[in-house]
Amino acid sequence: MTSESENKLLARRLLEEVVNTGDVDRLSEFLAPDFVVHHTNITGIEGFRDHVLAFHRWYPDLAVTVEGQVAEGDIVVTWWTLRGTHLGEFWGVPPTKKQITLRGVNVQRIRDGRIVEHSGGSNSLEALLELGVVRWSGGGSTAATTAQPCAAPNGGPATQLGNSSVIEGPPSVS
Repeated sequence: MTSESENKLLARRLLEEVVNTGDVDRLSEFLAPDFVVHHTNITGIEGFRDHVLAFHRWYPDLAVTVEGQVAEGDIVVTWWTLRGTHLGEFWGVPPTKKQITLRGVNVQRIRDGRIVEHSGGSNSLEALLELGVVRWSGGGSTAATTAQPCAAPNGGPATQLGNSSVIEGPPSVS
């Protein structure tokens, strides 16, 4: 069993030593063979290898900075910032030569010194707006300010806090 500080170091080193450099030949040092990214179809070391290499094609100068980390048991949460210049074709979009800033959070489970599960999210919409790939509809420049209810992180019922209004179940469709 590894300590929480060792788990945080592993998650940080994956970003700094593999994602930043593109040295995907080292992925087996960081990922378990049964590695899975829950919110995508990325599975195994080869799947993550392809993901990292795609980002390097799109943003050859990409640099990820770890902004902070917390760990509890075998779970590590890392928040990060990626900066890069769009110099490669991105899902059919020719290079814009524009700089992007992508902020995100990784939630990773570590077993026997290797990352076995990954979840997380990033401000991908903001990056797509920066590239000019998407734009706000109706000419507006800001997102709607109405918050939407969501479930608690552990899958349990959401709990009302402060001025939030919580509705159990899926939103009704008009």
